[in-house]
Amino acid sequence: MKNSVITKWIIVIAVITGTATAQQSVVNATAANFWAELPLGLAAALIYSLLGIIVLMIGFKVFDWITPFSLDQEIEEKNNTAAGVIVAGIMIALGLIVAAAIL
Repeated sequence: MKNSVITKWIIVIAVITGTATAQQSVVNATAANFWAELPLGLAAALIYSLLGIIVLMIGFKVFDWITPFSLDQEIEEKNNTAAGVIVAGIMIALGLIVAAAIL
């Protein structure tokens, strides 16, 4: 359970990022091409979601590395709400950067 909360947030943000990208491609497709382009959109969403998860994990590890304390320990053992808010902000910021880069 050490990284379970952080991992869940990473997955949620990455899936939202990938879903937004897939939605944009579906909106741009015409009605006649919808079924033809659906597998391509789903594959793109899967790839971008995995890419987002990897980038968020790397970003968290880099941020954890540059802080003078362990974020995992602060959040889970010491119940430090401020550290949790910082991690949430980092995840949202990285998610927005990944989404902007993809779109």
